[in-house]
Amino acid sequence: MNRQDLVEGLLQGEYESVLLETVALRPIDEANIFDINPVTDYLKNHPTLFKGFKITHDDESENFIGLTDENHLVKLSFKNNKIQKIVIHQPNPLLKRIKLTLEYDGTNYAGFQRQSTLTTIQSELERAVSEINNQNTNVFAASRTDSGVHAYGQVAHFDTELDIPLDKWVIALNNCLPKDIRVKTAELVSQLFHSRFDVVSKEYRYVLNLGQYSPFSRLYEWHIPNSLDLDVLNQELKKIEGTHDFTSFCKGDKSSKVRTIYETRLERIGDQIILTFIGNGFLHNMIRIIVAVIVGIATNRINSDINAILESKSRKVTKYLAPSSGLYLVRINY
Repeated sequence: MNRQDLVEGLLQGEYESVLLETVALRPIDEANIFDINPVTDYLKNHPTLFKGFKITHDDESENFIGLTDENHLVKLSFKNNKIQKIVIHQPNPLLKRIKLTLEYDGTNYAGFQRQSTLTTIQSELERAVSEINNQNTNVFAASRTDSGVHAYGQVAHFDTELDIPLDKWVIALNNCLPKDIRVKTAELVSQLFHSRFDVVSKEYRYVLNLGQYSPFSRLYEWHIPNSLDLDVLNQELKKIEGTHDFTSFCKGDKSSKVRTIYETRLERIGDQIILTFIGNGFLHNMIRIIVAVIVGIATNRINSDINAILESKSRKVTKYLAPSSGLYLVRINY
C-alpha cells in the first residue's frame, strides 16, 4: 500500500488490514523507538481506530494528522511515497505544543546540541524556556548544527501547560536569551508535531568570499584567496543532486549514508558566492566536506571529480572540512 492508496482508503472509509504489516509506531520523544509489534497489538485491541478518522493534508505534506472516534490523535508519515510510521497518541487536554522558528549567530557556541560542559544553543534555549515555563523543559530541534554554524530558520518545539499568548512567548524568550539568539515566531501546533521527525527537507547555504579578506566578516564566510573556476565549481556542485550513498562525504558511523539532494544552486553577489543545498537530510559534516572538495577541484588542488569520489565510498580525498563559519541553516520544510 502506498501513500495515495492509504489516503483514498481513509477518505472513503476503508480500513485496510495491510496497515498491520506496513507501519511502525514511533513515540513523540526521541528516547525510544518501537518496532511493529506494539502497532499490531494496538490495532488489534482498537478495531475502531480509524472509524471516523478525518485527515487534514495537502499535496505537499508528508504528514497526516487526524482524530479518531476514540479521541486518539493519529499521525501517518510517509517517505518516498511509502508509509514510514504511524504515531498513536492520547492527547493531554492541558498540554500545548509550541513551535519556534529562530535564528542565531553560532560563533560563540559549541553547536546546537546540549553538552554537559559547553555552552550550546540548546542549553541557552532550554534555560530560557524553563525559566518562563516554571519547570525544566526539554526543547527539540529540527537540525543539530555544528559549532560555529549559523541559522536563519532553525525550528524547535517544547510543551507547556501555561496559557501564554504566542506573541508574549516571543517577547519573553527574547528577553531571556543572549543577543546572538533570537526567536522569530511562535506557533501553536498539534501534540503530534515533531520538529525533527516530521522534516521533509532542509535548506542550507554556504558563503564563499572571492574578494578582499575582511576581519569583520571572517566569522560568516570562507575567504578563498586562490583563483576559482566558477564553471567547474557549478558543474561539480550539480553532480551531487539526486539520491547517492554519501559515505565519502560524512563523518561518523551512522548506518545509512544514503541521502537525496533535491536541488543545488550557485549564485554570485559581488565578491560572494552563495552555494545552496536542499535535501531530505544531511549527514554529519556532509555539506562542509562537499564544499571543501568542490572548491579543491575548482582550484586544481584535487585531481578528481564528484562522481568518482561518490563511487569510491572513501574519505581518501575528502579529509578536509570547509570552515563552519560559512554555513547557514536557512529553512526547514514540513
